[in-house]
Amino acid sequence: MAILKNGILGAAKGRISNLVTYTLNDQEIVRSIGVNTKAPTAKQLNNKMQMRTIMDFFSGMETLLQTGFYPKARGTTKNYHNLAIFYNKPNALKGFYPEVEIDYSKIIISAGVLPQPVNAIVEPGEAGLNFSWDVEGYTWPENEDQVMLMAYAPAKKEKVFISSGARRIEGRAVLEITPSMRNQVLEIYISFVSDDRQRVADSLYLGQIVCT
Repeated sequence: MAILKNGILGAAKGRISNLVTYTLNDQEIVRSIGVNTKAPTAKQLNNKMQMRTIMDFFSGMETLLQTGFYPKARGTTKNYHNLAIFYNKPNALKGFYPEVEIDYSKIIISAGVLPQPVNAIVEPGEAGLNFSWDVEGYTWPENEDQVMLMAYAPAKKEKVFISSGARRIEGRAVLEITPSMRNQVLEIYISFVSDDRQRVADSLYLGQIVCT
């Protein structure tokens, strides 16, 4: 059932036949619904597998994705999760159905306008992973930006992350990993978010590392 606001000529809210209307971020959206009885094409099967692959990878990352993509989503019809898919699905997947895989070197965990980490390095340590980066040349407010870190173990499908850690001016941070992630190949990412959470940097992929 649809709700007609402001009379018969007003905006419809709800379902009319195979159309559904709703408001998203203060904008009126109309989409069609229904069951498609046609056999899926190879392109459709590939798209479905791409979505499943990227969604599986993003599972459990809501806090990180919200931090990393909210600034780009603000004022648009998309939310942070939509934008995470928008930035990663076309670029960070390789292969074609039924052999779709993630290219971890092209995954991004944030997209924005802040300065990226400069000369970022990651090394194994007793507690997990030790990160460092240059601190020269920054003034307020960029020197108060907080680091975003993530490590992912593909073989275990396990990840750990920090959505807002040490300040940029500190030049170092530690990301603790779980015992099951030790002796595993880890894919590593770093970025920064502003203190007010309104701006982020484009994330950087730091490569692979094994923490024994």
